Amino acid sequence: MKAKAFDTGLFKRILKYTKPYKARFYSVIAFAISLSVFAALRPFLLKKTVDSYIGPKDADGLFYYIMLMAVVLLCEVFSQFYFVYWANWLGQDIVKDIRIKMFKHMLGFRMKYFDNAPVGQLVTRAVSDIEQIARIFSQGLFMILSDLMKMVAVLIFMFFMNWKLTW
Repeated sequence: MKAKAFDTGLFKRILKYTKPYKARFYSVIAFAISLSVFAALRPFLLKKTVDSYIGPKDADGLFYYIMLMAVVLLCEVFSQFYFVYWANWLGQDIVKDIRIKMFKHMLGFRMKYFDNAPVGQLVTRAVSDIEQIARIFSQGLFMILSDLMKMVAVLIFMFFMNWKLTW
């Protein structure tokens, strides 16, 4: 039997572990949305700065836009930091819950199982496989979601600026 590249059933089972952490889960999504907005806003502000203030040599307007770009950049850095922080924290809490559930399950095994099962396999399941689940939340799922939102936000800004050129 060939393994699937993405198993939606397994993914839904893993997402059930986010229910106790709904506030954190939604805050990660909110930071991903804010990241996409700030990432799309920077090039737009740069365009406005060059077109409206550098060409005509308007020093006051240029200073205002430079300060605005600095604020947007600081907001993007803030959002990126908390996005990564909350996503990793969520992933570690989910891993903790899965490990506790697995430990309780393994306590119910008969001693004969431990005599027959290879120790390396049990350790791999308890440590490595569950760490892969943590990576799904800290690096995989949310990073992909964030990058997709950035692409959508950039496309929206591009359509806003010049829809013919965007097409």
